[in-house]
Amino acid sequence: MDKHSSADQTISLNPITIPSLINIAIKHGVNASTLLNEVGISADSVTDPKATLTLGQLDALYSACGVSMGNPAFGLHMGNMTRLDSLNLIGSLIGTSDTLNHAVDHYHRFRELLHPFMDMDISIDGKEATLIYSPTVANDITLQPCYSEMFLTSILKIFSELTRKPFRLNRVELSYADPGYSDIYTNSFDAPVYFNRSQSAMIFDASLLDQALPGRYPELNSGFETQAEKYLLELDRLNSVECQVVRYLQENMGVRPISMQDAARRLNVTTRTLQRRLKKENTSYVGIRESIRFKQAQLYLTETNINIDEIASRLGFSEPTNFYHAFKRWASMSPGEFRRTNKPALQEREALMA
Repeated sequence: MDKHSSADQTISLNPITIPSLINIAIKHGVNASTLLNEVGISADSVTDPKATLTLGQLDALYSACGVSMGNPAFGLHMGNMTRLDSLNLIGSLIGTSDTLNHAVDHYHRFRELLHPFMDMDISIDGKEATLIYSPTVANDITLQPCYSEMFLTSILKIFSELTRKPFRLNRVELSYADPGYSDIYTNSFDAPVYFNRSQSAMIFDASLLDQALPGRYPELNSGFETQAEKYLLELDRLNSVECQVVRYLQENMGVRPISMQDAARRLNVTTRTLQRRLKKENTSYVGIRESIRFKQAQLYLTETNINIDEIASRLGFSEPTNFYHAFKRWASMSPGEFRRTNKPALQEREALMA
């Protein structure tokens, strides 16, 4: 995958990632509005559970925060700032787990509530466990050193907080060359660090995974898990392929081409895969597009004075006649008839409210 296609890949926001970055920037004297404008993220989208952004925008936000801090080891620094209480509900869930294995299981299950792509694998070889940085979206952006730094140091901080003592590593292996601040790595991990290895991972005694945690609280953990399941179900609904296509069309209708090929490219899938996934959700690209066009057309016709040719253009029709035919199919009357029939009712309501 090339840099351009990686940057254009759409990902869902979550309630933690962006606010955390903004807080870090503010602490270092950066204006939050300036930071968001610089990378093209609206303030409204930060708190909107339906919002999405491109991987390139998220990467630009991370980079801008690093520049604002004047710290080349930004990933290590940010990972070291991680605390259970900064992870909201998932922090409470992990914090009341029985063992580290239990906590890792919770992370795997509810990872999407924390971060759009950071994930891990754990393998056991004899007496050693290897925790590997394994992003769900693996490309030239997510495999940059700063993300490995951020993820591994944050997991180390969480493990130390869960066990209530410094979590001892045997060694750290990284899949890239020394970026020039190996001493900061050594201080962050308090263990030998080796670069140019086959993976980015932390290696430690496997026995630590099964030791009982001081904060375990099974009854409370079960309650937190139930809440997390509800949030995850809602997130899954918002992230359905249908919802992603709806958002794409609403953002781009009348601005740029809205063909199925363009939508598939935006969702980083083939056209055939998009068709198959929409069919599985009992819908289709054409059906979604026509529904949005019809709803938007009704609003334009009844709540604005925009002429019908301009409405056709805004809805992405190449010719006004195509819009006329489509609208008559939807409403069993022409756009002009619909406007004459429905706009007086709106004007009457406005007069009563005046």
